[in-house]
Amino acid sequence: MTCSLEKLICDPIAHFVERGLVMGTEALNLKKKASVEKIPAKKKRILIIEDEYSASKFLSMRLKNLGFMVSAAFDGMTGLKEATETIPDLIILDLMIPKLPGEEVCKALRESFDEKLVQIPIIMLTGKDSVVDKILGKVIGADAYLTKPYEFSDLFEVIKKILPDS
Repeated sequence: MTCSLEKLICDPIAHFVERGLVMGTEALNLKKKASVEKIPAKKKRILIIEDEYSASKFLSMRLKNLGFMVSAAFDGMTGLKEATETIPDLIILDLMIPKLPGEEVCKALRESFDEKLVQIPIIMLTGKDSVVDKILGKVIGADAYLTKPYEFSDLFEVIKKILPDS
């Protein structure tokens, strides 16, 4: 019996049912409860701009499991293009990314003539952890600033504050 980490993360109930740890009506009740709890009324779109593939993939899977629509970009130029074309409900932005640094992506969005772009909430999620970096992040327009390594529960709490109906 092999345990798939991806299966456990994406569908923990199915993972436990397959292993016989949850059966019958208990499994059905868990599935009903989970489907009611995790799916927002209107699926919110989150754009992750992160150059580290494994970090982006992990975060995408966790957010999709919670009912969000997620897209990812692996550099600043692609992320900025994606944001302008799709107008996501939230951007999770790394700062140390290729082609266009995260600070420049944030400034471009905040200085846009398109009010929809200006209003997209931005969570900076980065390894830059100095006080100066945190202040700079807020000054250039981040709605929240979290440092790596991070706990997913902390990030999710910030997401819930920024997108309260999700």
